Amino acid sequence: MNSELNWKRLFWRKIIWIDLGVLAHFLYFFSGRNSKIIEHIYSRGIFPGIRWLWDFTFGLLPVSIIYIFFILSLGWIVNKTYRWIKNRKFSFPVSWKKRLLTVSINLLAAIGFIVFFFYFLWGFNYNRISLERHLDLDIKPLDSAALTKEAELALNTAVEARQRIKGAAPNALEASFLPKNLESEIRKNLNDILKMMGYPTPGRVRIRQIWPGDILMRFHVSGIYIPFFGEGYTAEKLSPVEKPFTLAHEMAHGMGFADEGSANFLAYLACESSDIQFIKYSGRLAYWSYIAGELAALSENEYKLLHQRMSQGMISDLKFISENWRQYRGTLAKIGEKVNERYLKSQGVKEGLRSYNRMIALVAAWRIKQVQK
Repeated sequence: MNSELNWKRLFWRKIIWIDLGVLAHFLYFFSGRNSKIIEHIYSRGIFPGIRWLWDFTFGLLPVSIIYIFFILSLGWIVNKTYRWIKNRKFSFPVSWKKRLLTVSINLLAAIGFIVFFFYFLWGFNYNRISLERHLDLDIKPLDSAALTKEAELALNTAVEARQRIKGAAPNALEASFLPKNLESEIRKNLNDILKMMGYPTPGRVRIRQIWPGDILMRFHVSGIYIPFFGEGYTAEKLSPVEKPFTLAHEMAHGMGFADEGSANFLAYLACESSDIQFIKYSGRLAYWSYIAGELAALSENEYKLLHQRMSQGMISDLKFISENWRQYRGTLAKIGEKVNERYLKSQGVKEGLRSYNRMIALVAAWRIKQVQK
């Protein structure tokens, strides 16, 4: 009798998590994109509180919370296994129907738990008012002529930034050029940008390098922000010149900007506003890489003409980046791309991975508006 009562209590506890997951999912899709309710109640109200709580608790730890999580998870698994071996019996009800129902409920409850906390801790930010609407930017696709002009400007500014890096030789830039206070510098620059735009800047988002150093790159990922841990991670094996921009991108996610194009845009501005030329160059090189890919697809001849004007230093950096990523191509990289594509589309991002390229239109519109001021 007691066993039956305990099973029913456990059943209804699981149902609660299923209900919460469904409710969060419903609220997310019901609110829709560019939601004023999400912007003011969640993104500027609830989320800053979550951000502050994460950063001044686990964010103060000298090690990443992800390692603590795996250690605790391993301990939990070992404990459960030990108890099962010791008792020599399953915790499932005797009836096979109840066993099947228990497994199904546990699975759905786990999914509900993940869905609820994903949206509550960060995911609702997908539906906040877009950067372009908040900043009143005139976003429109760039035609061949406009894209060529933007690419030429991107190339010239990248070449200029690299020339200003003291001690930079024509060969690929090494890790010695990375500033020791990179995370703090990016955080300061990003906070200044967001304050200027009228956004709150709570907490101090942590972006850590993850070990093993190539685990993310094997899945074709340079960085990732994990809402459940409240911090971002970058691949240690990235080329030095990629690290500032990637770190800034993940930090923008951590500040509540879920859209990939918006995170790229903010990362570019954070790097651009730095007094450290290496960081500035990282942002400009990333921007050139995105726009060069678009130009090559739209007008191969124009791309080739601009490519011939690249400095030897830029060529060396891009070659090193390409060769570094080439060693991680394979089945896992393809899986990583497909998972990322499906994840973005599941969040209502119709462009999928191409949403990263939206930064081009944002940067171009932002520059025009600054000139008009």
